[in-house]
Amino acid sequence: MNQIILASHGGLAEGALDTVRMVVGEVSNAHAVTLERDDREPITAKVKRLIATFDQGDTVYVLTDMLGSSVNNAMVEYAATRSGLTVIAGMNMPLVLALVLSSKPLSAGKLRATLADARSAIVDCTSPGDACEPVPTTTPAAPVPTTGKRSQIALVRLDYRLLHGQVVFSWVGKTGANHIIVVDGASAHDEVKKRALKLAKPANVRLNVFDVECALSKMKKLEMLGEKVMFIFGNTHELLEFSERHAFPEVNYGATANKDGAVQYGGKDGSVFLDASEQADTKELLGLGTKIFVQQTPTYKRVELESL
Repeated sequence: MNQIILASHGGLAEGALDTVRMVVGEVSNAHAVTLERDDREPITAKVKRLIATFDQGDTVYVLTDMLGSSVNNAMVEYAATRSGLTVIAGMNMPLVLALVLSSKPLSAGKLRATLADARSAIVDCTSPGDACEPVPTTTPAAPVPTTGKRSQIALVRLDYRLLHGQVVFSWVGKTGANHIIVVDGASAHDEVKKRALKLAKPANVRLNVFDVECALSKMKKLEMLGEKVMFIFGNTHELLEFSERHAFPEVNYGATANKDGAVQYGGKDGSVFLDASEQADTKELLGLGTKIFVQQTPTYKRVELESL
């Protein structure tokens, strides 16, 4: 098993770990170790105690706050005395998530590619044309679509945040989707929103942003491209409008905004809140024979929404 230790001065490591949990849910292989301003105990002692709780065969990755810091220097010295431990200077969320979600130890080449991907995610979003060219992705390259083969719908998701960390790092990896179609009229007709979505997509995944009519007009062509497609709808109204003319067998309710008068679905940890209008849309979807389940990320429990 891979064990990921985030080590930093102050609250950086704890904050990064909290973000990981928000994006992918509870994970057992990510840990935070902090060196506070007035600590008398070396950070190495804290890391040693933590590693002592791991299985002997675990591979350990320590991500420190920055190259040359006292935390990083201490971890480099410790790594020289212990096999199976890799120290990486610097951390950002793409790197942390990639390591946390890796099911087995990374080869030297895979680790280099993972680090390159993490660096490429640092972009001046106000001037995206100045960003570096994409580097090889840490996940297998998307297969080249083959005309004539039928596409597979990997996931249909309702999420008012559209394309964000939970989709990029959790569901794309889980489903193997290589083409994401966002169906959201507000984004389709707003170049700023569309540009932001394009910046957020994984490097090896195609992205289209359509309104309902445009998305429906593309379905026949899409079905013959031989891709694994993920649909993301921003609201229940457009999801229902689309489904009335092209029904999906199953829809994942991932997240809807909390608002006055809304009712929470999927349990106390769920992020699905439906007001009266959204409940009415959902009842109509169920009436079309669509199976609906609430699940924020693959690590959360799947909750079937059979009635309201």
